[in-house]
Amino acid sequence: MRSLTTWLASRGPEVAQALDQRREAICNAVTNRLKSTFSGLLADIESRHGSQYQQVTFSRTPQRLHRLLLVALALQTPSVLQREIEWSVRLLLRHGVTQHHIQSMVRWYFEAAQREVALDDQDRDNLAALEEAILATIYAVGDETSP
Repeated sequence: MRSLTTWLASRGPEVAQALDQRREAICNAVTNRLKSTFSGLLADIESRHGSQYQQVTFSRTPQRLHRLLLVALALQTPSVLQREIEWSVRLLLRHGVTQHHIQSMVRWYFEAAQREVALDDQDRDNLAALEEAILATIYAVGDETSP
């Protein structure tokens, strides 16, 4: 397998385009999974900010991950992905979202992407490597912020 950097340079923009063509299906699958699995998440915030807070958050969060992944693929720069994931995990952890919640969403995103987008084996392997890098970043940030 070629290195991730080499793959990004040769295939990143094309894979980004393929993912974006299936954005709605991928993000809707993740949104539905968040709603069904973590129905009580953000309930305390929702009580202060209105009844739509959870629904909007569950809808927008997979879209944010999608856009972030597209930027990393199109610009062939996983460092952007790592910095943004670090920032968002720190923010989410302060609001009662756990590593488990975030990692589950990331896994569901990549499961949906694999289901929805026709990719060759090399693209699948490299997307799996990106997924593992994101999960490792979430784990590392969670460890540094735990008491």
